[in-house]
Order: sequence, then structure tokens, then C-alpha cells
Amino acid sequence: MAEQTLVPAYISVTYCGTEINITDVKFSMKYNNNTRYEENMTPAGTKGYLLRKGISVEQEGQIYVIITKTPDNNNDASIKFIENKLKEVAKSEKPKEYIGPVVLMCKDPGEEKFLTFSFNGYVKEMKVCPSNICNGFIEYLVEFEIFDPLSVKFEN
Repeated sequence: MAEQTLVPAYISVTYCGTEINITDVKFSMKYNNNTRYEENMTPAGTKGYLLRKGISVEQEGQIYVIITKTPDNNNDASIKFIENKLKEVAKSEKPKEYIGPVVLMCKDPGEEKFLTFSFNGYVKEMKVCPSNICNGFIEYLVEFEIFDPLSVKFEN
């Protein structure tokens, strides 16, 4: 039997209930609890392997979306929305005022959902790409930050 790989044909990003018009998304997550087997000597004089459990989970991840400013102004609302959210983060001292649900949904070519990744987070940064790299269009690189690791959910 041949193995199949699911490759998303469509990815949608929703932040605080508003869908963001994106050109591309870059997403990676890694969790490590530092659990490992260690070789040791048993009381009988033979080799044994002790499972040494980690004491905490380390999380690493990057969640970026790219928004292109097009001549037809279709993505201007998404750019303005992200700019406003960045202003909220900068002026607020209470996370409850700027933290919101972020949902990345992957769909197959038939637009059937096969993976949803969600978390409570915020917009950490938005940078403008140099125009020579972006084929003459202005592209914005938006980075999301996970605020509450316990809110991370993977669903199919």
C-alpha cells in the first residue's frame, strides 16, 4: 500500500475572529521534555537502562504569515487590522486586553479541513520586506507569539 502525504492547498488564518488575507504562512512547533534513557550498572553487575524523566517541557516555535500589499488594495483591511492590534499590544499593560485566539486551518484541494492549529496569542511584530526581494510588491512579515502554552490545540 502506498503512503499518502497531506499537503495543504489552502491555509486560512483567523486572529480574534477576523480572517487575515495572507500570501504565505511559515509555521513550526517543537516540544521537548528532556526525557531520555541513560545507561547504568544494575546491582547484578549487568548493564541497565534507566528512564530519566524531564522536569519541564520546553516549547520552541515560529508562526509567521506574509501579507502582500497589492495594487487592488484587497489586503489593506488585513494590514490595518494587524497595525491596530500592534498598537493595542504596545499601549496595554494587561494581557487580557490584547490576547486573542489565533487559528490556522489547513484544507486539501477540495477545501476539506484536515488540520486546525489554535492557541491564545498576540501579534509580536510586523516587518516590511525589502522591495527587491518581494518582486516589487510590499510584503509584510507578521510574527505571532503564543501567550498561553496550555491553549495550544491540534485538531483534525
